[in-house]
Amino acid sequence: MITSPQSEKLNFTTKLAYGAGDFGPAITANILVFYLLFFFTDVAGLPAGLAGSVLMIGKISDAINDPIIGILSDRTRSRWGRRLPWILGGILPFALLYCLQWIIPHFSDDINTNQWSLFAYYVLIGILFNITYTTVNLPYTALTPELTQDYNERTSLNSFRFSFSIGGSILSLILYILASIAYPNDAQTRFFVLGLSCSILAIIALLWCSLRIQERGANPILNLAKKKKLGNILTLLGILGFIYGILRMIPGISPLIGGNSQLDYVSFFALLASLLILGFGLTLVFSKTEDHLVNKEAQEENEIEQIIPSLSFPQQLKIVFNNRPFLFVIGIYLCSWLAVQLTASILIYFVVSYMRLGEDTSGFVALAVQGTALVMLFFWQAVSKKLDKKIVYFMGMVVWIIAQIGLFSLQPGQVNLMFIFAIMAGFGVSVAYLIPWSMVPDVIELDELETGQRREGVFYAFMVLLQKFGLALGLFLVGVVLEAAGFIARVPGEAIPIQPDSALLAIRIAVAPLPAIILIIGLVLAYFYPITREVHAEIRLKLRERQEQNS
Repeated sequence: MITSPQSEKLNFTTKLAYGAGDFGPAITANILVFYLLFFFTDVAGLPAGLAGSVLMIGKISDAINDPIIGILSDRTRSRWGRRLPWILGGILPFALLYCLQWIIPHFSDDINTNQWSLFAYYVLIGILFNITYTTVNLPYTALTPELTQDYNERTSLNSFRFSFSIGGSILSLILYILASIAYPNDAQTRFFVLGLSCSILAIIALLWCSLRIQERGANPILNLAKKKKLGNILTLLGILGFIYGILRMIPGISPLIGGNSQLDYVSFFALLASLLILGFGLTLVFSKTEDHLVNKEAQEENEIEQIIPSLSFPQQLKIVFNNRPFLFVIGIYLCSWLAVQLTASILIYFVVSYMRLGEDTSGFVALAVQGTALVMLFFWQAVSKKLDKKIVYFMGMVVWIIAQIGLFSLQPGQVNLMFIFAIMAGFGVSVAYLIPWSMVPDVIELDELETGQRREGVFYAFMVLLQKFGLALGLFLVGVVLEAAGFIARVPGEAIPIQPDSALLAIRIAVAPLPAIILIIGLVLAYFYPITREVHAEIRLKLRERQEQNS
């Protein structure tokens, strides 16, 4: 008879700090997804084909470095564990290179020479940035199965993660809207200020996670006494910063500190940064040690991991692709995120060129999607406690597919309907955030049952690797198709050009029917995904029996 495996509940402060770790990558990546292609074509002045090639090369390089860093993090041995040293070491290079993506160097007065020089610059920065992004993000994602082995608790942990992720995405769009208002006629300054702000926020969030979290069987970076001391300092700084942001909006006082008596870009950034610092500080002050991460069993698991010999890359590749459920998860994740990012990258063209609305309106449309996704995340989490993960995935995807098809039928002027479809899409986007990532730990444990080893980094790396290869091809094709369809790149400093009908049709296909087809493929894969709640419980019990025998 199968009984429930031992529960490994996590403290609220642990979940909060873990969730904050995805805020930094999310707030930076969301701006890249929605606006980098537009920045290349309509601010830096690159042709659509070259712009798409920059994104493709960046994603391919990103995909290549994923398994390398995944394997290296699996092999890392330190007193703090395998993942946290990577996150902590990559924070500052990650922030610096992100800023460098939003500047436009002038190389030559010859337009052709300058365009190719810009192309080379953005390719180089893109490759280096993606290395640092993987350095902080991949080890972070591999922390999930190490923090808890509880089926429902993992879904809860991922809900915290994606609350911060979607929240960061929403806040990045608000920052974009406020930056558009602050710099309506200076897109170059707008994007640089936006990039700098997101980098600062990312540093705070990633430090919050890495200095609060403790890996299974390893020492924390800061002990409880140091956490509380630093937490008190950060709490004070957060309160002072929040007061500053409020005072900038109060008439009479605001002019004395450079404000304009309203919520402008600086005030919003000050409030946001202060809230992050305040949350960081309070989480450290009230931090508690997770018993199941420091008990005898956790120490033994960590010692075993230290002495297990590392497998070669071909051996790990064979293990990954012999894991049948993992192949389904890869496919589900690829389809979900290819649909998300294709829609996001073309959305601003759809809003500005086809719907004939302002650039800031694209931010509001994206905000409708991400805001709905954040709210629905908690709904889907509750539903997933009652139903299998793939059933939840089905429910969200069906609504999303209807929304995607509806976007294609829109006509200029149907603004309200556009926002309705955006909200409907948010129902599915939240599922795309939550479900595939909550499936991965289950697959990793199946591999552990079959091989006796835990290789979180390898599985997470290969999952993202294949997703990024698919995404790289998709973004490259979008850029090439736009240019082949006669898309007219904006001359820096001039008004957005009126696009020919062929380019408008290409934009409409990329924003609606193409993602819908990809989502349908994902539904087929989800139908055949074999790990149900009952199967996972059986896997956990067999693993526990093995651990007890080894002890």
